[in-house]
Amino acid sequence: MDNRQLAENIVREMGGKENITQNWHCITRLRFNVADSKKINIEAIKQLDGVMGAQFQSGQFQVIIGSEVANVFNEVDQITHGSIVDDDSTNSSSGNILDKLFDIISGIFTPILAAITGSGLLKGIMAILVWANMLNAESQTYMILDAISNATFHFLPFLVAFSAANKFKTNPSLAGALAGILMYPQIMALADAGEVSSVTFLGFLNIPMNNYASSVLPIILGVWLMSYVEKYSKKIVPKSLTIIFVPLLTLLITAPLVLAFIAPLGTFIGTYLEMFFTKLFGVAGPVAGALMGGLMPLIVVTGMHYAFFPGTFASLGKLGYDIMLLPLNLVANLAQAGATLGVLIKTKDKKMKQIAVSAFIPALFGITEPAIYGVTMKLKKPFYASMAGGAVGGAIYGLFVVKTFSFAVPGLLALPTYIENGTNNFLWAVVGVLSSFFVGLIVTMLVPFELGDKKDVTADTSTTPVAQPIITKDKSHKVLSPLTGEVKELATCPDDTFASGVVGKGIGVIPSGDFVYAPFDGTVTMTTPSKHAIGLVSNDGVELLIHVGLDTVELEGKGFEYFVKEGDVVTHGDKLLSFNRKVIEEAEYSLFTPIIVTNTPNFLDIVPALGEGDTVTAGQEDVLIVVS
Repeated sequence: MDNRQLAENIVREMGGKENITQNWHCITRLRFNVADSKKINIEAIKQLDGVMGAQFQSGQFQVIIGSEVANVFNEVDQITHGSIVDDDSTNSSSGNILDKLFDIISGIFTPILAAITGSGLLKGIMAILVWANMLNAESQTYMILDAISNATFHFLPFLVAFSAANKFKTNPSLAGALAGILMYPQIMALADAGEVSSVTFLGFLNIPMNNYASSVLPIILGVWLMSYVEKYSKKIVPKSLTIIFVPLLTLLITAPLVLAFIAPLGTFIGTYLEMFFTKLFGVAGPVAGALMGGLMPLIVVTGMHYAFFPGTFASLGKLGYDIMLLPLNLVANLAQAGATLGVLIKTKDKKMKQIAVSAFIPALFGITEPAIYGVTMKLKKPFYASMAGGAVGGAIYGLFVVKTFSFAVPGLLALPTYIENGTNNFLWAVVGVLSSFFVGLIVTMLVPFELGDKKDVTADTSTTPVAQPIITKDKSHKVLSPLTGEVKELATCPDDTFASGVVGKGIGVIPSGDFVYAPFDGTVTMTTPSKHAIGLVSNDGVELLIHVGLDTVELEGKGFEYFVKEGDVVTHGDKLLSFNRKVIEEAEYSLFTPIIVTNTPNFLDIVPALGEGDTVTAGQEDVLIVVS
C-alpha cells in the first residue's frame, strides 16, 4: 500500500476529512483533533498495512506510522487541506483538564521540534569539535556556527508563537508580532542592564522589564489570550472594517496585558518549575532519577512528557542545562533499545526478528515508538526489562546530577550535548547510557516470556500450577461470558488503555448482575488487593483479564469479595468474585467491564462472538473466539 492510499484509508476510517479539525505529526505518529471520536473505526485503522498502532491519548487521536510518518502526513495534509474547521465547537480536546493541557503542549511543540532538535544536535557536534581541538572557540567559523545553533533557542518565542497560533486558531502574523514585542531590543537591553526594573504605561500600568529570550510559557499564554481578544474583536467590528481594526484592537489590547501580567506570570511559573525539579534532584537525586527513568516509557506513551517541556526550556534558558526530561529520556530510550536487541537475539520467530531489527536501530537514535509498540509492549516482559534499565540509568544520572546543555532527540547522537569542560559529566552520561542499555538487554535475555514463536522456548519451569500455552494450528478456543449484562465493543471503552488494545484484544460488558464466573477450565493467575480484577489462564493457554468497572481500584476493595485465590484451579461456571454495582455507581465510576485476552500476540486473532448491544448471560453464551 503506497502512502497516498494509506492516507486515504486513514482519513476514511476516521469519518472523513470533515471529522478532522486539526492534524500534525511528530517523529513517528500522525496526530489529530477530531469533531466526533465515535466516528473513528480504531480497529480498522490498526489493521491497515503501514500502521503500527492507533489510540486516543491526551485529547488526541494518534496513528503510529514509524519512519514513513512525514510522507504519510504530507498525503493526509493534502486530503484534509481546506477542511480544517475553525469553529470552537468542533474542537475535540474534550476530556479532563490534564488531557487538554497535554494536547495543547503537544500541538504547539511537535511542529517545531525539527528546528529545536536540529539546532541542539549542531551544538553537540560543535562541542565535540572544540573538545578534539578541531574547532577554535574564538574563531569566526565558530561564531557563525554558534549563531546557527543558538538562533532557534534565542528566538524560540517566535517559533512557539506561530505554532501556538495554529493551535489556538488565531492569526499567526499577529502572534509573531506579539513575540517581537516581548523581544523588542530596548526592552531586552533594559532587562539585561538591570538598572530599570519596570516602566509605566499610560501612567498607571506597571510593566516589568524582563528578558524573554528562549522562554516559552510567556508567549504561549500571550497567544492564548490573543486568540480570545481577536475572536471578540471580530464580533464588534463591522465586517467591512475587519482587516484594518481587528489587528489594531488585538495588538493594542493584548500587548500591554501580556507585558504587564501574562508574560511575567509565565516567567514566574517557568522559574518555579525549574526550581522544583532542581530541588527534587538535589534532595533525592538517585531515587528521583530511578523513578523517572523507570517510568519514562509510560510517561512517553501517555504523552505526559510534553508537560515537562516548559520546565525543560526554563531550565535551559536560566541555568543553561537540563537534568530532568532529556537526560532521563535518554537512558530510558537506550534501555528500550537494549530490550529490543534482547528480543532480536532471543526470538526464533522470523516476523518478530524483522520487526525487532527495524525497531532497534531507530531506538538507538531516540525514536522508540516502533520498539515500544511493535516489540517490547507487545511481549510485555521486555517492556518491564526496559523500565528496569531506565531505572538503573536514571539512578546514576540522579546520583551524579548529569546535565545536558542543549535540546536534542534523546539518543546516541545527543551524547555530545553532555560534554562539559573540566568535569566528568560526559563520562557519567556514557556510564548511565551503557548501564541502562545492558540492563535492558540482560534482563530481557534472562526473564522468560512469550517470544512471538509458536511455542515458548523459555517457558517457566517452576512448580506453580499455571497452565502453559498449548497452541495448535487451525484451532479455536471459546470463552464463555463471565458476566450477565450488555455487550460492548472494546473500542468504546472510556479508558483509552483498554480501548486502544494495548493490553490486548477483547470485549466489554456492562453488568446487570453482581457476580463474575469462570469462563473456562483453568487456573487463577492474578488477584489484586482491591479485589476489582482477576486474571486466569485456560487449559488451552488463553490468558484472560476480567476488570470489573473502570478506576474501581480507587474503591480499595469496598463492595468486592473474592471466592478464589491465586493458584486455584477452577472449572467453567465457578464463582470467582462478587461486586456491588450500587457502590460503584454511587462512587461515579463506570461499570464498563473489559474482558481482555492479555496474550493476544500468541494467537492468530481474537474475535468477538457477539455484537454491540447484545445481552449475555454468564456461563451460557460465548463472548470471544480465540483463533490459533
